[in-house]
Amino acid sequence: MRKSLFFILLLSMIGLTNGAQAQIAVMDTSIVQYLERPETGGKVKVVQPAQLAKRVSRAEGVIKYDGNKGYAQSSGFRIQVFSDNDYRTAKNNALYKEGLIQQAFPELETYVTFTSPFWRLRVGDFRSYEEAGNALIQLKKEFPQMAREMRVVRDKIHIQIHQGFTE
Repeated sequence: MRKSLFFILLLSMIGLTNGAQAQIAVMDTSIVQYLERPETGGKVKVVQPAQLAKRVSRAEGVIKYDGNKGYAQSSGFRIQVFSDNDYRTAKNNALYKEGLIQQAFPELETYVTFTSPFWRLRVGDFRSYEEAGNALIQLKKEFPQMAREMRVVRDKIHIQIHQGFTE
């Protein structure tokens, strides 16, 4: 009985220790910061370019400003209207559907992209899923023949910034 009680106490202490370590890791914004912490048991010095540090960061909602283009880039949502990998017709179909949507909804930005092997048409720059969902309903009403393909997707969005903006 004593051995089993001791074993249970030992397991619970190990569980608490692992839980504390997991919380510490979540507080760090990247694996590099976690490795550089003195609590991890060793001394680690990581030398890396700033661009790489941004890529391995866990930070969400970071807005990247590009004053030259007149917009900021952030995580958000778009509506995917079309996606196809038929190399003969996909590009033309995407451009055709883009024209239809621009005529019906001139206020929505459209983005035709090629990420091998897919041509995609995405619409809008929405900060929230709900905002994108409301626009999706309007698009499906206007274009019921394309409704089966339409869905809300996560994407990098463009946020208009004021002309006089400086960092």
